[in-house]
Amino acid sequence: MQPFTVLTAVAAPVDIAKLDTGMIVPGRFQRWPRRTGHNDYAQVFLHDLRFDASEKPRAEFVLNQPAYQQAGILVTGPDFGCGSSRESAAYATLDFGVRALIGASFGDVYRGNCMQNGVITIVLPQAVVSDLMAQLNATPGVTMTVDLPRQNVVAPNGTTHAFEIDATRKERLLKGLDDVGVTLQHLPQIEAFEAQYRIDMPWIKPLN
Repeated sequence: MQPFTVLTAVAAPVDIAKLDTGMIVPGRFQRWPRRTGHNDYAQVFLHDLRFDASEKPRAEFVLNQPAYQQAGILVTGPDFGCGSSRESAAYATLDFGVRALIGASFGDVYRGNCMQNGVITIVLPQAVVSDLMAQLNATPGVTMTVDLPRQNVVAPNGTTHAFEIDATRKERLLKGLDDVGVTLQHLPQIEAFEAQYRIDMPWIKPLN
């Protein structure tokens, strides 16, 4: 996955409490294929909030407003990503171009899936989140900065807010490592073990 270090991007306020994974990616899109290097799930991200029954964009929805259409950061309502454990919700978030989510709370599984795909989820006090939303609404299209090495968020007005993150999660995001990437760091040792295994147990035929 792509490493995450410092991101400065347009931020959008999505002030909806308990926006669950079924709203992030409606169930009818769950069987969509996803190809490496393509943003296949971008068009289904928050689909039923972004589009009406005729597939026309809802002009009133924040991410359809011109100032927010290039948003790379979302400031969210509480419990964003609650509900089912569908990993496609994290795929859609990333494919839409969002690399950072800031809120008072997130669904635990969704948060883990986002981190595994290079999207950082930052928990700040509700009072801070509400203030950030007010600033974004006051100046549509304004940017914010998420600095992972320093573990802080820089608000539109320049105020800095520190956040906590698990040390292992931080290291993986900085290096761009998911579970497979972490395993591949030990590839020489794995290959050496496999080679010795075949010598010690020659009667076991390799799968290939």
